Amino acid sequence: MDRVVADLVFFLSARLDEDGAAARAVKQSEDSGDMSARILADVAAKRGLLRLVECQQRNADAEDFMVRGPATVSLAALQAVLRHLATAYIGHPDFDPEWEPNEDEYEPDERFSARSRDYIA
Repeated sequence: MDRVVADLVFFLSARLDEDGAAARAVKQSEDSGDMSARILADVAAKRGLLRLVECQQRNADAEDFMVRGPATVSLAALQAVLRHLATAYIGHPDFDPEWEPNEDEYEPDERFSARSRDYIA
């Protein structure tokens, strides 16, 4: 299992617990139902993403390559998503600076540029 992904899932899950609890407390104390409902919906959507990541983590440990291979590739892509989600909590004391997205990793690959495709044609 990818330790960075596991740590990000743990960190984000804890922050979502805090966000959900805060939204429920506000909803009970005053009439800001629309904002609380939106926050709770956002928490639920992010929890769905974390469940997907956890499923892919289990699949990445499978013995069958036809299960393990796609899950491993999926986790590599999902790690970038988790890093970006975690930046919303960059001021939290448990945030690891190593989780900050590395934008250099997202530079276009020259092999897939229009010029390269013209060469192939």
